[in-house]
Amino acid sequence: MSEAAAEPQSQISLFRVVKAIGPAIVVASVVLGPGSILSNSKVGAAYGYSMIWVLGLASLFMALTVFLAAVLGTSYQRTPFTEIAARLGRPVSFLIGVVFFLITSCFQFTNNLAIIDVINIATESTTSDGATVQGSWLIPLFAIVLVNCGLVWALYGSSAPYRFIEKLMMLMVGLMLIGFVVNLLFVSPSVPSILKGMVPSMPTGGNSSENIVMLLGMFGTTFSVAGAFYQIYAVREKKWTKDDLANGIIDSIAGIAVLGGISFIIMITSAAVLKGTQLSSITDVAMQLEPLIGPRAKIMFCLGISAGAFSSLLVNALIGGTALSDSLGYSASVSDAPVKLFTVAGLAIGMLVAIAIHWLGMSSVSLIVTAQALTVLGVPLLAFAMLFLAIHLPTSILKVVAVSIGSCSLVLATILSGRMIWSLLERFG
Repeated sequence: MSEAAAEPQSQISLFRVVKAIGPAIVVASVVLGPGSILSNSKVGAAYGYSMIWVLGLASLFMALTVFLAAVLGTSYQRTPFTEIAARLGRPVSFLIGVVFFLITSCFQFTNNLAIIDVINIATESTTSDGATVQGSWLIPLFAIVLVNCGLVWALYGSSAPYRFIEKLMMLMVGLMLIGFVVNLLFVSPSVPSILKGMVPSMPTGGNSSENIVMLLGMFGTTFSVAGAFYQIYAVREKKWTKDDLANGIIDSIAGIAVLGGISFIIMITSAAVLKGTQLSSITDVAMQLEPLIGPRAKIMFCLGISAGAFSSLLVNALIGGTALSDSLGYSASVSDAPVKLFTVAGLAIGMLVAIAIHWLGMSSVSLIVTAQALTVLGVPLLAFAMLFLAIHLPTSILKVVAVSIGSCSLVLATILSGRMIWSLLERFG
């Protein structure tokens, strides 16, 4: 009888691990947009393999913060911003919600910019003398409006938005992962250099303020407090209780595997192929795929970055809309009208800013990486909110763990924000 009982337990454990990939993919989709792909590529090109340990540290803190969010989501009856408003007042709740919304809006317009760039590349043509001719500027603008309208339709047309989004993200991130993994097999990166890069060390090259901003941006987008914070709502949507809390550990491990794994592959591929290369356009970054498919690398990379953009486009707007709605005292459920309304507002802001930047002809890669980096400026406020909620948990060993994780996250977020401000002053001062 004991043997028979052991078998189902093994099956259930395996099913649970597979099931955990869903929420992990949703969290990873928030982070793994074009900005994260480009940041990892530029870090690999600037520093080679030496900053792999930074990525590992960021992934570890991300997993811990996701676990903290699972603890908070299963411990409180009320929503996060309802708790904050009850204890600190609605103005404080609204301030944090607005910062949250602005952070996701930065991600939003970078996703739209990447899609516009991909469409521009796809519509290019070559003349008989080898010159490149850009397609009509109306094509990407029409396409980006169509994409966002399609996402609005998906948001309002699905009876179970969270499950629909989860499945869509799994498909898009899966396509992106396959592309980069296959390419890695052709790149043949240096294994000794990879192992050496896992040992903490200070950057030995590329110490300009621009590269430091890029490095901080890569760390800040991998260690995404906004993405982790949304896990509180995801746990509530799935109606987890304290009995399900152990699932948070599995979800955190799955999150590391998905998020850290893709970022690691992108960085070492870029380090092997693009070391020392100045990257100013998506076409430049696409060079890292040339070992796989030669001159057609541009098309393959565009498919990968499009998957990253689409996978995070709706989720970013959704988490921003959820947080802003909750901070104002409205519903925090994905299925309710206030969240959908603010989500549409996030989609519209991201689309309009991207259209304006495209109209002005500004460098998209620099803007995408810089916008990713700027998001770390507001992260300490979100980390404070998570720590505040952890401090007010009932006294237990779990509270000690939660407060410890929250404290470390706040300290790290504050250091990142301070260093980012310093680097920006050096760069633009």
